[in-house]
Amino acid sequence: MIRSKPQGIYGMRVGVVHSAASPCGCAAAAVTGLSALGHEYVVVDAEEIFLRSGELAATCDLVIDHTDTFLGWGVLRPFVRWELERQGARIAGSSARTCFLADDKIAVRRRFAAAGIPVPPGVGIADPGAALPPWLEPPLILKPACEHMSRGIVRAATSAEAVAALADLVRRYHQPVLVETFIPGRELAVSLLEGPEGPVVLPILEWLPEGEEYGILTEEYKCRERDPDRDDARRPLLSPACRRELESLAGRAFRSLGLRDYARFDVRLAADGSCCFLEANTTPSLETAEALALSARWAGLDYPGLVAHILAAARRRYEAGNRAAFF
Repeated sequence: MIRSKPQGIYGMRVGVVHSAASPCGCAAAAVTGLSALGHEYVVVDAEEIFLRSGELAATCDLVIDHTDTFLGWGVLRPFVRWELERQGARIAGSSARTCFLADDKIAVRRRFAAAGIPVPPGVGIADPGAALPPWLEPPLILKPACEHMSRGIVRAATSAEAVAALADLVRRYHQPVLVETFIPGRELAVSLLEGPEGPVVLPILEWLPEGEEYGILTEEYKCRERDPDRDDARRPLLSPACRRELESLAGRAFRSLGLRDYARFDVRLAADGSCCFLEANTTPSLETAEALALSARWAGLDYPGLVAHILAAARRRYEAGNRAAFF
């Protein structure tokens, strides 16, 4: 059950770390929620983290880290959280170690497969001159393994297109590339919030990306400004059995990666009702018109209530750790 007004978390000082050069509006949205709750806040550019991490650790009750890129690269963003933890900051959200894992799409695939969570057929490739395995049939989706926001995503209709795209992506992003079979179907966002008894799955959201070829959520699409009443997102019609399966798998995925406080999974639902988990998001967008906030609203949480719930989960976790250390 989601409580709209968690108790005992008011009057805190909260740090908000973000990438000032990014178009992401998470920091501004979080500040709006914090202000509505009566919290003090300080906003810090991730590029200044080595100058400001000690201050954040010493003066903030909690820190919300929503770094998009660090030193110009998405692959480096977990280092910001690592530096905050090194200084002793208390983080709302998953640990730096978990972020390093969850930001690596290839490692996530392995973890999911071991936990019995379905993923598309695919392979990670680091050699720009490598050939594709013969069992991997097009159309294919290629993604830099450790980027996010759909940066670099390519759909290849043929193996020759995929080989050319693979070489280009490895050279441009300097990291392995995940090559997967494209799964036609519906694009779902499954968001979770940590409750006192474990992760709670919020109402599932379906994207309706009109004008986007093949229904792929591109970087350009994700960066468009949206109204909270946007018409390209809805609560999907799902059978009770399908909904139960998605919720069960999402909870298992959350636990298998060691996520904390809040997260989101991107899922493809095929026409035959089967699903594949595509990605894990340790820092799902906090903007008011994005999946986490929309799903929370459908669950009865207004935006300040969502922020309060995330802070309450983090504070509860740290207080439990302090009690354990004391005893």
